[in-house]
Amino acid sequence: MILELHEHAHERPTGSRIGGLLGALIDGTANGDGFAANVIGGDGVHAETVWSCMQCNACVEICPVGIEQAPIINQLRRRLVEEGVLDPNLQSTLEVIHKSGNSFGENRRKRGRWTQELDFEVTDARKQPVDVLWFVGDYASFDSRSQRVSRSLARLFHSAGVDFGILYDGERNSGNDVRRVGEEGLFESLAEQNIATIAGCEFNRIVTTDPHSLNTLRNEYPELGGSWTVIHHTALLLELIDAGRLDVSDRLTYRVTYHDPCHLGRFLGEYDAPRRILELLGCTLIEMPRNRDNSFCCGAGGGRIWIADSPGQERPSENRIREAVSLPDVQLFVVSCPKDVTMYEDAIKTSGNSERIQLRELTELIEEALLAEPAIPLAHRPTR
Repeated sequence: MILELHEHAHERPTGSRIGGLLGALIDGTANGDGFAANVIGGDGVHAETVWSCMQCNACVEICPVGIEQAPIINQLRRRLVEEGVLDPNLQSTLEVIHKSGNSFGENRRKRGRWTQELDFEVTDARKQPVDVLWFVGDYASFDSRSQRVSRSLARLFHSAGVDFGILYDGERNSGNDVRRVGEEGLFESLAEQNIATIAGCEFNRIVTTDPHSLNTLRNEYPELGGSWTVIHHTALLLELIDAGRLDVSDRLTYRVTYHDPCHLGRFLGEYDAPRRILELLGCTLIEMPRNRDNSFCCGAGGGRIWIADSPGQERPSENRIREAVSLPDVQLFVVSCPKDVTMYEDAIKTSGNSERIQLRELTELIEEALLAEPAIPLAHRPTR
């Protein structure tokens, strides 16, 4: 893509060079003035190339000359969205989010319904002050597999005496991935609604299980007037374990590998808390060759979770599972992101590795240790 833009810049009149073109794309001045009219399509960058990006920041991390590709791709996507050149599934999802406030198209009143299976009531943070405001997110609220993780985390908070609450139907999609597919107007609308709702609550800090929401709440909402302390749930769980409020030390003996979410890792630089928790649980961590800032994307980022993959090709999530099962005697693939739960649970099945490895969200392992008995029995099979 960068090489195509380079060629395009050199075809422009004297004075137009790659630096000027990239700068114009990043700050938005290339839109609507003819400067970037032929950047996409024809002999320029292919639209398929622009939409293939997962916004995982791996290219930004590794680029030897410091090019930040992600903002450029975002601007190109904005132009495509303005012109209606986008995948039909993505177009439908954006319309659903605009209408319902979530990517599942569910009635807003159902957002907090996952709490009904708990044997205690979760506080509505809009109605009374809390210490911790939990921004749950779409997948953790509506996806049935991730709802299990949400209930597990709620039970851990309750057991540790955390004063927490959620926004129920006042919460909207955070807008992180909406912004990364180029729908800036919808992002701003979602952000403004969330900021207004959160501003009406009394709390000390925000926690979320979703690194995508964490990134946008922490780094992007401040520019729209919403600035708070926002942390990932693994950081809070480690805090509770270190304080002795969750007694889970050396309870588990699994051999595990851990996947670093792109938004928690490369975007926010947080790698240590999940690994420290696994150590305290008694698990043996076997690192995958690609880990920490070299982690491999699950394939969900940048709105790709809303775009169908090309049939017959290995998906990024399947590639990652193939990497995991190549490790000696690893039993569990551990994640700490709701989208990772969805992507890798499916990839384990579609790659034919259901008998070789199982998925756990880190929260589930902590609760298992707290119960001091296996939540789901594991067959201790060697992986090779």
